Amino acid sequence: MDDWNYCVQTLPKVSRTFALNISVLRGALHRSILTSYLFCRIVDTVEDAAKLDPKIKIKLLMEFSRLIEDPGYRDKNLTAWVEECKTVDGSASDLELLHQTQRVFNVFDSLATNHQDQIIPSVSKMAKGMAFFQSRFQFGEITPLGHIQELEEYCYFVAGVVGEMLCNLFFQKLPHLSETARNTMRQNAVSFGLGLQMTNISKDIIADRDRGWSYIPKSIISEKGLTMDEFHSGISMDKNLQILESLLCKTNGHLDDALKFTLALPRTEIALRLFCIWPLWMAAKTVSVLHNNPDLLKSKAPVKISRSTVKRILLGTPFIAWSNNLLKVSFGNIIDDKVLQNSPVFDREGLMSRLERIPLDTVNSNM
Repeated sequence: MDDWNYCVQTLPKVSRTFALNISVLRGALHRSILTSYLFCRIVDTVEDAAKLDPKIKIKLLMEFSRLIEDPGYRDKNLTAWVEECKTVDGSASDLELLHQTQRVFNVFDSLATNHQDQIIPSVSKMAKGMAFFQSRFQFGEITPLGHIQELEEYCYFVAGVVGEMLCNLFFQKLPHLSETARNTMRQNAVSFGLGLQMTNISKDIIADRDRGWSYIPKSIISEKGLTMDEFHSGISMDKNLQILESLLCKTNGHLDDALKFTLALPRTEIALRLFCIWPLWMAAKTVSVLHNNPDLLKSKAPVKISRSTVKRILLGTPFIAWSNNLLKVSFGNIIDDKVLQNSPVFDREGLMSRLERIPLDTVNSNM
């Protein structure tokens, strides 16, 4: 099997959701986005390793950022990096991909230079950002984020950079896109990633807790009069739900911005629109299921939307993808709760300003 077909066959093994929307793309964009997503899964696997010391994660993540930035360095050191990754734990499919990183790089090296130029800085920044947050991780105990700004910063590194990368790759395919549409997409690209990531965080609260991390900011928990231990023990289901609701409200605001990003794409670019619509609609459906749902906080099993719901999204949205008005109505009908719709305005400029002060290039395992 050649390297490209290996990547195509591996994608649904590591993410069934993104395998669906990436499959609608064609040509160079399909090849570039699929390859870049596998890179993201590779660094995700390192970050998510539950049994791996954070110091080792930091070393591996910072090394990966150098591998993707410097082809000469990669030629000499990639094999050793993959060997070091044998200490990483995770699912069989994720580990198989991790150990075949060379094959993903082989496909990456075949991409057009203008596509590589969009992928390299985003994936490198993702790896460095993950390393930065791992440097604050206390191995063996639950480590909370301090406040909502830190949550946005974390989500930027693991997902917001992906939104920016997709935006820039789309621009390569759409050289004649109006400046108005470009500005709309630039302003909302980060929210596209943040909305999807915060949805995942909301549904995985228990699973994240069990691997020693809490993405629910300590400040939100304190505002409801609970300590971290009280929140995670479920001593007050009512207050826990209020905490979750405040996160869902913010998540929904990002999803609304992601819709703006999607609608800025030309109405004739149905494949690009569906690529955005499918994960966005699924995220909104997930938020709707999580809303006021105590089951989320009672079980380790993640709350998911049904297969029939996914099927309806896949079969129904192609008929309305060309119409901004129909998409707005369809999306608006998913979450009709006025509380969630009254989300705070996202301060993108404030986030970018804070990110500039984070010393990503100086992160090391001794921090």
